[in-house]
Amino acid sequence: MTDRPARGLAGTYGECIAEFLGTMILILFGDGCVATFALFTGLGSFANEWMVIILGWGLAVMLGIYVAGAISGAHLNPAVTLALAVRGKLAWRKVVPYCIAQLLGAFVAAGILYFVYLDAIIHVVGTKNIAHIVDGVFYTTSQPFVSTFGAFGSEFLGSAVLVGLIFAMTDGRNQPIQRNMNPLIIGLLIVALGASFGLNTGYAINPARDFGPRLWIALVCDGASLTSDT
Repeated sequence: MTDRPARGLAGTYGECIAEFLGTMILILFGDGCVATFALFTGLGSFANEWMVIILGWGLAVMLGIYVAGAISGAHLNPAVTLALAVRGKLAWRKVVPYCIAQLLGAFVAAGILYFVYLDAIIHVVGTKNIAHIVDGVFYTTSQPFVSTFGAFGSEFLGSAVLVGLIFAMTDGRNQPIQRNMNPLIIGLLIVALGASFGLNTGYAINPARDFGPRLWIALVCDGASLTSDT
């Protein structure tokens, strides 16, 4: 989520590996915290508070940026990648490889989490379709009372604010943030977005975060996740 030059693993291939690993870390910790929230209800503990979701995702983004930031800039999000290309901060030839790497990272992370929480999923699912139970865990879904327009507005506004504030915080002409603090500050931005705009839809604000895990669940539930909660 920064426009820092790549180091270490040079070239587009190395940068895509960084995007893959960074996004995988993002989803492992992000969807992992959602699993504790949704699959272990009735514990009467802090695990069932919305604060777990927004703090968990904020920390997940921070950790993902620390993993990939020095190599690829840690976009971890096709929306950020596209926005950087539009601004001329990223070569257009890198957009598709970056987005594929991000999608694959999210897909692999979802597979890992699925097996980690398989017993809990089976316990909650029972005889129901998996896609109808884990929709809010692996991919986002809007509240039943939220209209399509309301869901679109929440995601559009959240994504726009995310990208706009990332640009503002990484702009050298603005009040500078020390580079090693960027991941923490962007993580806090994710917490703020979740607190302000998260409950309507679960605030995906990241196509890879939603579609990658959705593809994994499609493999284990005969494609139901591709037609429900879309």
